[in-house]
Amino acid sequence: MDIDAITHTLVANTLKAWRQVEEPPAGLLDLDLLQAAAGRVESEIRLRELVEALVATELDRQRQAEDIDSNDSLATRNGLPAALARDFARNNAELEAWSALYHRYLAPVPFSVEELAASAHLDTRNFRRRVTAGVRRLATRLQRLEMAEHDRLRLARLGRHLPPQEYARLFGVDGAQREVAGLLRQTDGPDFVSIEGLGGIGKTALARAVAHALAGDSDFDGIAWVSARQTWLNDQGAIEVTPDAATSLADIVNRLATQLGFAELAGLGVGEKLARLAPFLSGSRHLIVIDNLESVSDVALLMPALAPLARPTRFLLTSRQTLSHSPLVTRYPVRPLSLRDSRSLIEAELARHGRAFVLRPEDMAALHAVVGGMPLALKLVAAQMNHWPLTVLLENLRTAHTRAPEGLYTFIYRRSWLALGDHARTLLLSMLPLAPDGEDVEWLTLMSFLPPDEFGGALAQLRDYSLLETSGPPESPRYRLHRLTTTFLQTEVLAGWDE
Repeated sequence: MDIDAITHTLVANTLKAWRQVEEPPAGLLDLDLLQAAAGRVESEIRLRELVEALVATELDRQRQAEDIDSNDSLATRNGLPAALARDFARNNAELEAWSALYHRYLAPVPFSVEELAASAHLDTRNFRRRVTAGVRRLATRLQRLEMAEHDRLRLARLGRHLPPQEYARLFGVDGAQREVAGLLRQTDGPDFVSIEGLGGIGKTALARAVAHALAGDSDFDGIAWVSARQTWLNDQGAIEVTPDAATSLADIVNRLATQLGFAELAGLGVGEKLARLAPFLSGSRHLIVIDNLESVSDVALLMPALAPLARPTRFLLTSRQTLSHSPLVTRYPVRPLSLRDSRSLIEAELARHGRAFVLRPEDMAALHAVVGGMPLALKLVAAQMNHWPLTVLLENLRTAHTRAPEGLYTFIYRRSWLALGDHARTLLLSMLPLAPDGEDVEWLTLMSFLPPDEFGGALAQLRDYSLLETSGPPESPRYRLHRLTTTFLQTEVLAGWDE
């Protein structure tokens, strides 16, 4: 219902109709607060219950503030006038308004205005003013509640396609969430934003947090979420297969059409579906999230196909592989967690698993030295600490002796390693002796022993697969390996991983 339509006149006419045992006006029966009651009779019952509960709550609150006990035994022909007189004896305008409203329209025993005015020690005109004041307050309360219900329904509508938040709190993402959401909110901002980084670094979690944040404000008319996530790593370190993941452009467009309310396009081809969706999306502002873009088989076709759907619609993508080659995309690389955020995350995970304790600084430092702020690895270690001491787990991570680290390394690195060319693999292995703060391109060229024409392509491929961390100014960047990448190379590659 339109908030402005909830006037004190409409509320007053509804109350008067109830008092006279007549059919009330239909206006308030359209309140979203009534939650789509089945038919007029049920709507009237719900509306009456809502109003009575609101007035009773406000009257009790005001009485408690004045240290007046609410006694149901006073709801009699003799008790009601006494209760009214007691309310008006406090010289509290808020209490007088709610009390006058209640006794005039909702009390179980009806009284004339003259009788009520006499009990309140007022003339009839002034008592009517108190009743009017109560009606206005009730109308205001209904407006606020209806507005809150509108917000709740809108949030539910916008978020109905979003995956639920997996954790009550995320660590180290507040700044990133604000930055990505800010890019998507900008009227003249980028059409496509790509959240990029290694597997398990928190790309999906960040995208989910951004989408839920945007669902809570008025920037978008709708939000769609299409997942191409084919596998995930459970708390035991085992790789699970995601059922019904989107694997092609056709899959993505089909799911997008369904979520946007165009299920009837199911029999059309991809091009026809996109042509039908374009006018709709050009006339409304939507956020479309495509998660795990690197899993789509024909990803090269995706950007040209989706580009006509953008503006005012925005696209948020997550990918292990960079989309830096597309001029339409603004990249947002995800950074590993700091030592402090890593500690907060793992202690929260331990508490979630029923083992609330504080890690010693030296233990946390040793863990961070191996894991390097990778959220997935930290969560896995926390889960495994129910069965193994931290020292054993750290050794397993360093030597890859147990199933959990094998699952971790496979999930994060195996596909990337197998996709690399020989020169990119050579360059990656040559970076093992890098200083903690990284080295420049000249040093990498010398240490890799690759010819210049092959070095450039190898470096670009490592960047494309998010296997390098970059620091320093763009004109003279320094490159280094993530700590978990170093561990992977030492334990899985140099130890003779058979692939």
